[in-house]
Amino acid sequence: MSLTSGDQLADSIQHFRRRAGLNQRAAAELAGLSVGGLRDIEQGRVVRPRASTLRRLADAFGLSHYEFDDLVRQANNEHRQAGGLRVEILGSLRVSVDGGLIDPGSEAQHVLLGLLALTPNVSVTRGALLDALWDVRPTYGTANLLQSRVSRLRRRLQPSIVDDYGSQPIPVTRSGYQLSVTEYQHDLLIFRRLVTRARQSRDDRDLSAACGLFAEAIALWRGDPLDGIVALETHPIVLALIREYRAAVVEYASVAADLGSYQDVLPLLQQVADADPLHEAIHAALMIALAGSGQQAAALNVFDTLRRRLASELGVDPKPELAAAYQRVLRQEIGQPDFAPVSAHHQLPPNIADFIGRIDEIQQLLDGSSAHNADTSAPVFVIEGMAGIGKTRLAVHAAHRLRREGRYGDCQLYVDLQGHAAQPPADPSSVLATFLRQLGVPGEQIPPGSAERAAMYRDRLFGRSTLIILDNAAFEDQVLPLLPAGPTNLVLVTSRRTLALDGARTLLLSTFTPAEAEEMLILAVGAKRIQAEPDATRRLVELCGRLPLALAIAAHRLQSRPTWTVADLAEQLEDTGGLLNELAVGSRRLWSAFDLSYRSLSADEQRMFRFLGLLAGERFIIDRVATLMRLPPSRTRLLLDRLADENLVTVVSRNHYRLHRLLRDYACALARNEAPRSETAS
Repeated sequence: MSLTSGDQLADSIQHFRRRAGLNQRAAAELAGLSVGGLRDIEQGRVVRPRASTLRRLADAFGLSHYEFDDLVRQANNEHRQAGGLRVEILGSLRVSVDGGLIDPGSEAQHVLLGLLALTPNVSVTRGALLDALWDVRPTYGTANLLQSRVSRLRRRLQPSIVDDYGSQPIPVTRSGYQLSVTEYQHDLLIFRRLVTRARQSRDDRDLSAACGLFAEAIALWRGDPLDGIVALETHPIVLALIREYRAAVVEYASVAADLGSYQDVLPLLQQVADADPLHEAIHAALMIALAGSGQQAAALNVFDTLRRRLASELGVDPKPELAAAYQRVLRQEIGQPDFAPVSAHHQLPPNIADFIGRIDEIQQLLDGSSAHNADTSAPVFVIEGMAGIGKTRLAVHAAHRLRREGRYGDCQLYVDLQGHAAQPPADPSSVLATFLRQLGVPGEQIPPGSAERAAMYRDRLFGRSTLIILDNAAFEDQVLPLLPAGPTNLVLVTSRRTLALDGARTLLLSTFTPAEAEEMLILAVGAKRIQAEPDATRRLVELCGRLPLALAIAAHRLQSRPTWTVADLAEQLEDTGGLLNELAVGSRRLWSAFDLSYRSLSADEQRMFRFLGLLAGERFIIDRVATLMRLPPSRTRLLLDRLADENLVTVVSRNHYRLHRLLRDYACALARNEAPRSETAS
């Protein structure tokens, strides 16, 4: 029976799911798929699922890079996987067939398979095999016995289904036998492939990727090769593989040191140094990692101990590499970063558990990001609205939704640009430096100029599937340097003011509907308490102007006062006359939130805003405002449009504007000079 590409993929998906301990329903939910869709893949009805689907499954199953690559190649039929065979020698010998571990048999069978597995896809002579098994010269009788043992191994290694070529895991060669496997079936081949890719990334100066690949390669080692097979402990190939492993550890430590990630490799270096107490390159890397971690004395002690050991056991002095590392430590030339540069995965703030509403806006973000896939530039969405409208909540929730659907999984970046904050707005050049560090660029390699930083930032993100949230933006010039260039990126910008960004789509948020506002209160306080007082709930919702921040503060007031009814809170808000000060919990104050917007206005704009608070009603027309303020209509329109750009008034039609009831109360308090002293938002 032949094994098709679809069968291979189906078996692999099923194997990885079971290994992760998931049933189909749980796996489908984690991957954002339907149960039927996953079942179709596992039963071979879907032969070539999308790469995004495979990525979601890989994330759900916790697959490594090479396992994900294997799935993609199976889906594209780019290589033949010889059945379900997998051989692991980087530690004790482990063999699995069709997803289940098997026992090769007797001790001699372990030795035979271990020797073949040390040189995969390379012929091992009969003489070498016989020497390892019986330590005798080959004769006719022993050669027949060798053939018999090979036949037994073949039967144990043969999967239940083979490919169209009828491939044999241990074919006969002209001089002996060999273990035939693909590079995905043998952990040594996988290790070497990952190390090769790590070196390529290092040479390309993508140190973050190189560090991750080296770490993944090193993680494949569970101990010394073929640990437990005594007959092969001192075999030259085993000893050579141990040296190969330690050389890779030194390379990994060097890349990690360039990134400033000393702590990531320190335990590994200590372990390898203990195993090989005379390995100078390992000890040199250990000294640098200790010094970089702030352990100067321990680093110097490593050198002193090794120097004495070399003199007493080998009668030699330290080599130049070790001596150079010692001098660097002694002169304190190894930087100790204030941060640990890491790959910028999962940098999003936590998702909002009680998020409600915004269905249309979320759908626009989902549809709009998909529509830009074929474009040549990164899609940019500007989410704008008045203070407290829920811009950041929407951006963060939508980002998690996109991530859960398997999109923009390579990288997620977040920054608060402090456009409306007590602190000065964030400098885009400083933000670029932070982003570059998060992307793995060492501090000393970050260019000093803003333009050069922006160029490096765009280069690092090009081709990556990246989502960036630029929260609380102040102005266009703050955002422009932070925009990536490639269509695989997505940018969500939030701001209280209208931003003119070429090619960006704007989502202007309005207040909640009455139903959404009630749902928010129910989630926070409980359905029983809210639904028991429908009239009082409606009154509270309108007092809060259906503004999400005001509703959240009101809900917290009810949570902290379990004996209060909804009517009690509504009456409290109505009776005090100081609604803005009443809507405060801890550091969350509506007055402070509005104050930050007001401070950003010019003197004439502030005067216009205060005047609007004195008008009767929430709606007004340009002519009436112009007449009452004794201003030309053109000047009035200009000032009102500026307030609209700051989302302090809402444009209803060409000549009609509206002021939110809570903003009207705030403007009125300013105008009458009856407001309490402003508090700084924290």
